[in-house]
Amino acid sequence: MESKRSLENLRDCVRYYYENGAERGSEFKKMRHAIIVELKRLNYESTEIKGMLLAWNKKCEKVLPYKEQKRQLLDYIDWVDKKETKGKTMKVGCRALKDYCIGEDRCLFNKQRVYLGRKATEDPPFKIDELVKFLETRYKGTNGYVMYLITKNLRQYQMKKGLGEVIFIGHKSISDLIRDNDGHTIEIMAINRRIKDLISEGIIEIVVKGKKGSFSVEANGYRFLPWKPPSEYASHEQTDSI
Repeated sequence: MESKRSLENLRDCVRYYYENGAERGSEFKKMRHAIIVELKRLNYESTEIKGMLLAWNKKCEKVLPYKEQKRQLLDYIDWVDKKETKGKTMKVGCRALKDYCIGEDRCLFNKQRVYLGRKATEDPPFKIDELVKFLETRYKGTNGYVMYLITKNLRQYQMKKGLGEVIFIGHKSISDLIRDNDGHTIEIMAINRRIKDLISEGIIEIVVKGKKGSFSVEANGYRFLPWKPPSEYASHEQTDSI
């Protein structure tokens, strides 16, 4: 437990601003919240966090006077505590901190998140050659091939980004992945129709609907299902995973 409480386990961007202070204004407010939430994630008590924030204040631009320290720091921690006693878990994510990111390639927190996401989904729920045989037989022509491309690119995106079980992505982004990875231009409406087919076949499902994606397009959260081909399409040969 003590190792988890180490400040080395703070998000890299938050640790940077905790060690170096923040400029007064939106940066100060954002990092005040992030530091509190991160320290709570590491199991620091509120009384400890108050002392740590008072020390952090001395590193910031234009150190807060005593009365403002109480109002903007100590009282804010009490406010977070009240929210949590009412069942609201305070969180802060990479999206909220994107303006303060030190770079995904340098961020150990991001690398750990990606690693854990990959580990959680490294065993696919079905075999790709069984899926290909099924799609080629049931969906003649282009439709089956597009369904395969969608499935393949969803899986590659899931593993590359370390997303875990649920894959948040919009139809346009799927079309872009297919264009960049496979050299095919697929219209967004065709992507939409083939995703509906994949859902109806029990290959994927939508578990979260309507989160914003690229270019403010609605992005769904997809999950692969433990699909098996109908008996007439099943192969008894050794198969490879996605």
